[in-house]
Amino acid sequence: MPKVRNIVFLCLFCLLPSLATAADDPPIPKVEKGVPLSLEGALVRGIENNLDLKMVQVQVPASQEEVIIQEAQFDPSLDASVGSGEDRFPNTSAAYWGDHETLGLNTATVGVSKRFQTGLQSRVGVETLGVDSNAVTNEVNPAYRTYLVLDLTQPLFKGAGTEANTAGLRISQKQEKQTQFQYLNQAQGLANKVERTYYLLSLAHVVLRHRIESRHLASGLLKGNREKFKAGVVPITEVQEAETAVASRDEKIVLAQQQMETVSNQLKDMLEIRSGDPLYMSTIRPQDMAGPNQTFPDLPQALTVALKHRPDLLAQKVELDKLDIRLSYLENQRLPQIDLAASLAMNGLAGTETEVGTASGNPYGGNYSDSWNSMADGDGYNWFVGLRLTYPLGNREANSRYRVAGWERKRALYRLKRLEGTTETELKNALVTLRRSLERVQVADRFQKLAETNLQQEMRRLDEGLSDSFRILDFQNNVIEARIRKAIALTDFNQGLADLHMAMGDNLTRFKIIPKMNPEDKVNVR
Repeated sequence: MPKVRNIVFLCLFCLLPSLATAADDPPIPKVEKGVPLSLEGALVRGIENNLDLKMVQVQVPASQEEVIIQEAQFDPSLDASVGSGEDRFPNTSAAYWGDHETLGLNTATVGVSKRFQTGLQSRVGVETLGVDSNAVTNEVNPAYRTYLVLDLTQPLFKGAGTEANTAGLRISQKQEKQTQFQYLNQAQGLANKVERTYYLLSLAHVVLRHRIESRHLASGLLKGNREKFKAGVVPITEVQEAETAVASRDEKIVLAQQQMETVSNQLKDMLEIRSGDPLYMSTIRPQDMAGPNQTFPDLPQALTVALKHRPDLLAQKVELDKLDIRLSYLENQRLPQIDLAASLAMNGLAGTETEVGTASGNPYGGNYSDSWNSMADGDGYNWFVGLRLTYPLGNREANSRYRVAGWERKRALYRLKRLEGTTETELKNALVTLRRSLERVQVADRFQKLAETNLQQEMRRLDEGLSDSFRILDFQNNVIEARIRKAIALTDFNQGLADLHMAMGDNLTRFKIIPKMNPEDKVNVR
């Protein structure tokens, strides 16, 4: 048995060199280079195409139409009517010819009404009618009457004045401005998401490059160990250690590629890159991230810009303006309704003279057009002036509505103050991220240089036979991880800078991008 065991060991020993060299170094997984897309290009595409943003954008022209609706309340309106009818009643009176009392009536009216911003309601109109009756006493029959009528109603307390009557119009104008700020806020939020995702994609590409570099380092070590094993300098375990590292780093390459493709798809979704787009089937290749030498304002400067430019703060201030208008309007509605009403009418008469009219010399004989001449001559007129009072006892509804509006304004004011506080916190956190990320970049850079120096020294020790694969692979990992940590810190810095400008409300103007309020317009890049 000992002889058999020795023979087996001898055979295995002879086979080890062939085993160590037979396994080829597996190829590095292929990585698609991707299609280049700049950050500015990504931002423009997102603002032009993102459907979530478009859903908010269409509210802008809708709010403009609401302004027109409110303005239209003061447009003049035309009314007209025409009709014909007849009444017939059995009659026993000598005042009518025959056995029936009959009355034929043909009417036509046309008028123009207008509401003024002072609250004045006016109507000027013309009414004309033709009457055909079998009354015995009629001096003209058929008779034609024409009226020119002016009706005026002016509120004196409730509903009086431009401020009360234009409240709806001014609120709609404020709403239009508020909608524009809301759209701009949504656009800035989308831009922030696109920018942050763009940096994550850039990081994913950097990580993938470092993972591939790490694999090259392991492959070089494996190749060297195989040659040393053939020469009998190192044991087979050195080869196996390097082969295991190559396999492990291949896995990390695949994982890094998966992360890169996933983030690329997330960015495509934000940019609405769908089937048919050249980027649809490709991985987006971003630009390299800007370095840590970018300048940024301190907290007082950033807060000053934010309070002046942040669209959500501006929208909330407009909300306060709207509630002030509403509060003033509801205060007016608590007053008693006292309307001054006035009416003035000119009327004229003409018709075919009957035997009765001829006998008495009736001056109104003539045709239909003569009734207009009669009206113009001022033969007949009527006027009226009066006051009309309406006031609900207790007036509880109007008072309650006024108080509710007051509470709504207080709530809006609290919300504005809360937004200002949140804005300051966002700015502080963004500045913390920026400063700490800069420190991390510096530390990672120092660690990277030390790790690279250690790897170089350990490689010299390996050449002298004073080191082994385990230590070399460990030093290689230190170098790669230091580079990745530096890239992560730089990504956090750029994302922090994006968050800072988002909190300041100038993350689009920072790239000279001006969103258009009209859905049909293109984004303007200055």
